[in-house]
Amino acid sequence: MKFIDEFIKILFPEYSVKSSTENIQEFKASLIANKFKSVQIEFLESKFNFLQSRDSMHVSVTFGESDPVILSSSKIDFEEFIKGLEQEALHLNDEIISIVITINKAVKDSSCTIYDLQCFVNTLNSYTIGQFFQTFSKLFEVGQSFSFKVFGLNKSFYTSSISFEQLSENMKVQGTTKRKEIFEFFKAQCHFSNVEHFGLIPSDFKLMESDAEQIELNQMLNRYSSLISIIYLFDITSVSGNSIEFKINGYKSIKGTSHISILSQTEYDEYYNIYEWVYNGGNLTDKIGLARNIISLHFRIAGELYLQGNPFQSVKSSFKVYEKQNIKQYIEIRNKISDQLLDFNNRANKIVETFASGFQKSTLALISFYISAIVIRVLSKGDFVNIFSIDATVLSLAFLSGSIIYYWVSRWEIKEQRRRFVSSYENLKRRYTDLLEPDDIKRILNNDNEYLQDLSFIDKKRKVYSRMWLTVVIILVSTTLFLFITYNLSQLSDTLIFKLIHGKSCGCE
Repeated sequence: MKFIDEFIKILFPEYSVKSSTENIQEFKASLIANKFKSVQIEFLESKFNFLQSRDSMHVSVTFGESDPVILSSSKIDFEEFIKGLEQEALHLNDEIISIVITINKAVKDSSCTIYDLQCFVNTLNSYTIGQFFQTFSKLFEVGQSFSFKVFGLNKSFYTSSISFEQLSENMKVQGTTKRKEIFEFFKAQCHFSNVEHFGLIPSDFKLMESDAEQIELNQMLNRYSSLISIIYLFDITSVSGNSIEFKINGYKSIKGTSHISILSQTEYDEYYNIYEWVYNGGNLTDKIGLARNIISLHFRIAGELYLQGNPFQSVKSSFKVYEKQNIKQYIEIRNKISDQLLDFNNRANKIVETFASGFQKSTLALISFYISAIVIRVLSKGDFVNIFSIDATVLSLAFLSGSIIYYWVSRWEIKEQRRRFVSSYENLKRRYTDLLEPDDIKRILNNDNEYLQDLSFIDKKRKVYSRMWLTVVIILVSTTLFLFITYNLSQLSDTLIFKLIHGKSCGCE
């Protein structure tokens, strides 16, 4: 209680601490004294320099069984406070003076104050595992990191997401950006019975920079870092009081119960090292399965958490062997995907070829028809005059209409083939998600560059052949109608259709 010692001593020179607790929300201390000393108001004010602006304080002083004298930070009146103490002291006859100090702490900008670090650690050490988890889980509901501003701290220290700082310092630890991703994978792979009040990851308590003077705090943080690592690695875990019940299914299936106190030992750091390796990229399902296999072989005594040997090195070595055994399969999968990409390229070519073939067949049929019409005219009449009679023109327009219908059918067909092409490609990517990481699939497929080039090729060729097809039809229609109008417009009124339309078929005038 160094932060408030001078303030208390000038009023009660000989005091002792009866009890004190400090958590995230509150600091509370009960003191006793048997002597009061009156002081000048200015001197008392000069010692009231410890309360942080975001916090509030309440001091209650009771002389024996009398009414308490109150000092509140919400309305500070040192003159009234001293007068009240002086009046009560007049009636003091070897009675105990009880002093209760309460500081209500506020969390602001993901930060709060620690007034007495040792008291804070003692309070947290008195918590059950569930209480500890619930307290710290709330800190991360609004942000990725949290800082404690500590009175009298000589050296700042921190984990990846929690910092213990001097009052004047502002470290701003970044926190773990993949917290949500890690937590979701944990829930998918592990069963933790108390997960409803749990939102922590092991790195929250793994010290990156430590203070050798803070032995108890270092042990507490290390203990919870190891405990949460175990929760993130084992198949089934649950906590009750200060014990953890666990089950791991590896090469051996082992279950047991252990007390949290043993996890302060550095020998349990192996769990954190394995956790970091498992959750730090790669195929997490394969890695956690391999880790469980190796861990189950390194228990010194089945049912206890102590690991013998060097399981972390064994996990890494085993994974290298695993990779070598599976590299052939991996290469085969890559080659298979490459072959399928080539097949997609061939499919794109065939889609375009089918449409182009339709254009070629239609154009050839039209040209053949027109050549035949010209040849028949030349053979029968001996000249090129009036090649397109009324009958020939109607027949020509019928052929051209058929070509247009064939064009729309072919265009619909190429769109359907393109749609199936896109659907097949998406199915290909989904098919390999169980075997390969999404980033790896993306890399093998070259970020879909070849696929996008194939789609662009299909769309470009469709437009080119569509324009050519329509151009040919328009030219032939225009030519046919021009020649027909030139030579046969005067004969149009003598046709049966014209007479039926105009009511002349009956011979009536």
